[in-house]
Amino acid sequence: MASRRNTKERILDIAEDLFAQQGFGATSVSEIAVQVGISSPGIYKHFNNKLDIYEQVCQRLFAPLADATRGMAADADFADTRQQIHQVMSLLANKPNTARIVQHATLARDETLDLLSDRWYRKFFSTISDPASNPDKEWINVPTAMAFHCMILGYVTLAPLHKAIFGVDPLHPDQLEAQLQFQQDMVDGLSSLVQRQVPKK
Repeated sequence: MASRRNTKERILDIAEDLFAQQGFGATSVSEIAVQVGISSPGIYKHFNNKLDIYEQVCQRLFAPLADATRGMAADADFADTRQQIHQVMSLLANKPNTARIVQHATLARDETLDLLSDRWYRKFFSTISDPASNPDKEWINVPTAMAFHCMILGYVTLAPLHKAIFGVDPLHPDQLEAQLQFQQDMVDGLSSLVQRQVPKK
């Protein structure tokens, strides 16, 4: 039984790397099998099809992110959510394949994008607020959510390029902390701008 479980985990490990490197569409079951060291029919002892493999890869990658964002509240300020954002960035830094898989799904616009948006991202963004309801407090609205999501995912996916350009590892804890401080400074600036724009009663 342990051997069967180990084989399944190895299939998921190999599939995760391939999906992150070349996307779902360009990855075949036979390619996964070859790298695992088993026959293609052996894959089907553990999974129904390639999409089943993809779904289970995503389960391993995105479940911790769902846990990290579960307590986010639309009426929180940045200080309250900073620890959660730090946790999300740390998780992505430790598992950069997550951001790469999202990037591939976004570009492909196939069933993998539907899976990610319906099963995972709607959960992540379920606390998005209507900025009109409380403009001086609710900073987690659609525009800011999109901006921060792009910043966080882009930061991780572009890490190899930035390391080559600047000679520093963006995923090193010190660099992650500097990025968090930059985000906090941005939110502080946005909050000040919003407060100045709110008409006084």
